[in-house]
Amino acid sequence: MPHRQDEIDAIVRRIADLSEESLMLLSEYISFLKWQEEQWHSPGGWQDSSGLDTVWVYDLIEHFYEAAQTATVDPAGMEIKLAPASCGGVIRQAIWQHPPAAGLSVIDYQMQVPMDVDVLKLHFAVGVRDGALLSEDNQVAFRIRVNGRPLWSHLKRDVGWENFVVDLPSLAGQDAVVQLITDALGNSRWNWAVWGEPQIAGLTYPEL
Repeated sequence: MPHRQDEIDAIVRRIADLSEESLMLLSEYISFLKWQEEQWHSPGGWQDSSGLDTVWVYDLIEHFYEAAQTATVDPAGMEIKLAPASCGGVIRQAIWQHPPAAGLSVIDYQMQVPMDVDVLKLHFAVGVRDGALLSEDNQVAFRIRVNGRPLWSHLKRDVGWENFVVDLPSLAGQDAVVQLITDALGNSRWNWAVWGEPQIAGLTYPEL
């Protein structure tokens, strides 16, 4: 496939110009993409622990650049980007979402859920990056809204990852708006908030 080889050669030429730090980040992201591909091509595809078959996956990292980013009051101090994050010494591909000094930081994903989806689940981790000095007066809140409705909230007061699976409303065949929100709760210092490998899985009941 000459066209594919041309693309590979072009990528290799661009990689040769990267710094050592960028090469490390690239290696980590390639590992994530390889893991994701293996999940898709493993026997039976994605499967939830309940035994339901996964027929659709919406990767929030993959669609990051399609999402809208807003601050509800003032964007000063807000930082949103895509990069690996180390929390408790464990590195994951992540969405960085440092909240602003005032108000909320909101990342707004818009998607259409396929008709054949019976159950929706959001798999993700939340963390505060290593090096942050959190205390009782500078905690960070993580929140999720779906179609404007508050669905999940968690208060983080230390570094490290915490894993979650959240059930989403049944939205088969509908447009959905999923919002990732961080809130500094009045003190944004050290609020190095990150979302680790967030993915929405659309599940269906196995055929009998």
